[in-house]
Amino acid sequence: MKTKNIIKTGLVVAGLGALAFGAKKIADDHKLMASQEELTSRVREEFSKMGVIATLYVQLYESDMNRLVGGVMFEDGRHYTFVYEDEDLIYEEEVL
Repeated sequence: MKTKNIIKTGLVVAGLGALAFGAKKIADDHKLMASQEELTSRVREEFSKMGVIATLYVQLYESDMNRLVGGVMFEDGRHYTFVYEDEDLIYEEEVL
């Protein structure tokens, strides 16, 4: 009987731990998405001064909450890669 209660208690504790971990992970992911959306908006605003944007893409594996890495293609065929970090936009033109 004691063994069953210990196992049940262990399972409850493990379940609560997993639930807490999942909730934290979801909150962190939501915070990251909101941050990246804000950074993307700033980058789009800066590049829109250079022409009509056809595509703006973000490399998620290189980006984080404070840094956005990606590229932008304009309708006239120009292609730039960029890094946006600490409110500085560094970009260079890619020759295709």
